Amino acid sequence: MSQSNTSRPSLAQLATRSVLWTGFSQYFFFALGLVKTIFLYRLIGAEYAGLVAGAAVWASYFNFCRFELRIAVFNSNEEKHILNAQFWLENFTTIIGVIMASVSLWLAPNLAPAATWMLIFILLGLSVFEALTSTARYIVEKRLRQDVIGRLTLFTSVIGFLIPVGLAISGAPLAALTMEIVLPSLVVGAGAVLFTRWTPSLSFDRAELWRQFNVGWTLWTSSLFGKITFQFDDWLVFNLNRPNPISWLESGVRAEGFYSRAYNAGKMPMDVVAGMIGSVALSLYAESAARGRETLIAAYKQLTWLLAWIICISSTIAFVAADEVIVILFGESWLPMSPLFRLMFFFIVGRPLFQNNAQLLTAIGAEKDFRRSMIVQALFIIIACPPAVYLWGAAGASIVVSVMTVIGVIATEWYVVKHLQASTWQVYITPTLTSIALGVGLLLVTPLITSNIWLAASFKGIVCAIVFGMVLLIFERTNLVSAVQIVRQGLKH
Repeated sequence: MSQSNTSRPSLAQLATRSVLWTGFSQYFFFALGLVKTIFLYRLIGAEYAGLVAGAAVWASYFNFCRFELRIAVFNSNEEKHILNAQFWLENFTTIIGVIMASVSLWLAPNLAPAATWMLIFILLGLSVFEALTSTARYIVEKRLRQDVIGRLTLFTSVIGFLIPVGLAISGAPLAALTMEIVLPSLVVGAGAVLFTRWTPSLSFDRAELWRQFNVGWTLWTSSLFGKITFQFDDWLVFNLNRPNPISWLESGVRAEGFYSRAYNAGKMPMDVVAGMIGSVALSLYAESAARGRETLIAAYKQLTWLLAWIICISSTIAFVAADEVIVILFGESWLPMSPLFRLMFFFIVGRPLFQNNAQLLTAIGAEKDFRRSMIVQALFIIIACPPAVYLWGAAGASIVVSVMTVIGVIATEWYVVKHLQASTWQVYITPTLTSIALGVGLLLVTPLITSNIWLAASFKGIVCAIVFGMVLLIFERTNLVSAVQIVRQGLKH
C-alpha cells in the first residue's frame, strides 16, 4: 500500500525508533542468551551439540539454492504482483533444498546417522516456514517497523529461555537444542503474518518473476563469492600442510588453534555494537531512495558517520584491551590469540563499513556492482592467502583478511560515490586517524600500566572514551549536534 508524502511519518522518526527497538531487543536477547547458555550447556552433553551443529551444516548445504528476495519488497510500493512474485520464487527455491535432501536420503542413507537426518529435515522444514512467512517479515522491515520485530524478539527471548531449559531439565537434550534454533523464526514469522495480514494469490506476472529471478541470481552468485571471502581462509588455516609448523608464542599449541576464536571475536564489534544499525540499513536506504536522491544521500552520510564512529570507538577499545579482555572472558590459556586478533584490526573496523556500502548498493538496484566488489575480494584472497598461510600460518591469514577487507571497502565506496554522485570519503578520516593514533599510543604505554587486568582494561576503556569524546566535540561538533537533533526528532510522538 503506497502512502503520500504528506501522510508518511518522518524518516528520522522511523529510523530512530527502529534502531532503538532493534538495539534494545537484540541486547536483551543477547544477555538472556548468555544466562541460558550457562544453564543449558551444563545440562546437555557435547555430543548432542555436535549432532545439532552437524545437521545445521548439512541443512545449509541442501538449502543453498534458496533466493532471499527482501530487496524486491523493499524497492516496491507493496504492489500485489511484486509481493506474489517474491513469495512464490522464494518458496520454490527453498523447496529445492527439501527435494535434494529427500533424494540424498533415498540414494545415500548412510551419508549421515538417522538422528542427523531427522534434524536435517526439521531444519529444512523451518526454512520452508521462513519462506512462507518471508513476505510478511519483509513488509514489516520495509515499513521500518522494527518495534514490531523487537516486541516479538523480546517474547522469543523469554520463551526461548524457558522452553529449552525446561526440556533439558526433563531429560530431552536434543529437543532442547532444536527448540533453541527454531523458536525465533517461528515466533517472528507468525507474528509478522498476524501483523500484516498479507496472503498470496495464485496469479503470476511472468515479467516480474523473471526480473526478480535476475536480481536473485545476482545476489546468489554474490553469496558464492562471499563464501570464498569469509570461509576460504578458515579452510586453508586448518587444512593446508605447512613445512615444520611450530607452536604459537610458546603456547605449546599451533596458531591454527587460536585462529577461529580470534576470527569470531573480530566480528563482535559488528555483531554486538554496530548490529542494530546494520539491521535497519537496507530498509532505511530503500525507503530513502523512494523519497528522492537528496534524501538518500543525507541518510547514507548520517548513518555512515554514526556507524564509522561507533565501530572505530568499539574496535579501538577491543584492540588496546585485547589482552585483558581475553583473560577475563576466556582465561590465560587463550592469551596467544591476542596477536592474531590485532592483526585482523582492519577486518574488524572495515567489515561493518563494507556491509553498509553493500546494503546501499543493493537498495538502489546496483547489486551487480556489489557482486563485482565481492569478485575482487575473492580473487585477492584466492591469490594471496595460500602463500601467506603456507609461510606464516594463521598470522598470514589474519593479515590477508585485513587487507582483503580494506580492498572491499575501497571498491564498494567507489561504486557508492559513482551512484550517489557525492563524495563520502571525508566521513571516515577523523575517526580512523583517531583510532590509529590512540591504538598505537596505548600499546606503547601498556608496559607502564598496572598489571591488574580489571584496572588496566578500565583505564584503557576510559582513555579511549575521553579521547574520542574530545575529538568529537572539537572536530565533529556539527555532525554530533545534528545526530542528537535527529534522535530527538525521532523520539517525538
